[in-house]
Amino acid sequence: MSASVPASPASAGWTIGPQAVRRGLVSRIVAGALHVATGLGFTASVVGIGVAQAILARGVVVADANDVAMLNALAPVTLLFGLVGGAHVVAGLGIIFGSRQAAGVGIGLGVFDVVAGFVALVIAAGSAKGAFDGVGIAMTMIVLGAVLAIAARIADWNTHGPLDEAA
Repeated sequence: MSASVPASPASAGWTIGPQAVRRGLVSRIVAGALHVATGLGFTASVVGIGVAQAILARGVVVADANDVAMLNALAPVTLLFGLVGGAHVVAGLGIIFGSRQAAGVGIGLGVFDVVAGFVALVIAAGSAKGAFDGVGIAMTMIVLGAVLAIAARIADWNTHGPLDEAA
């Protein structure tokens, strides 16, 4: 004699039918677009730093010693900027398609941006006069990171509901 056990039907991420209803399309598009745009901005900064270093290396432009020192200081972390930018783009695309894991990565990247902004703010505020550009960039990172984390969480909530809900 065999016993039957009630079981819920298994559902994959790409189901078809009544369970395939995805909610929160607008919030997913907004959060995903914010993450993709931020990632492209990070990647553009990597390209810009590389171009500026190439121009200065040729000696065509006479630059301020502080600007050259800043570019030389940023050279080791440009790869990190590129990786974080790529992670933002991947998380943004995942959020658009409704992935809960991508939303979690998006929240984490937003928090990472906030922490990076606070570190940059401390460095810029503690430096000599004329650090207003650094303070402005740091505050932009803090606000943008908070907006990215909140937007990713809202998109996740609107798509999947609370975290403790059985999927």
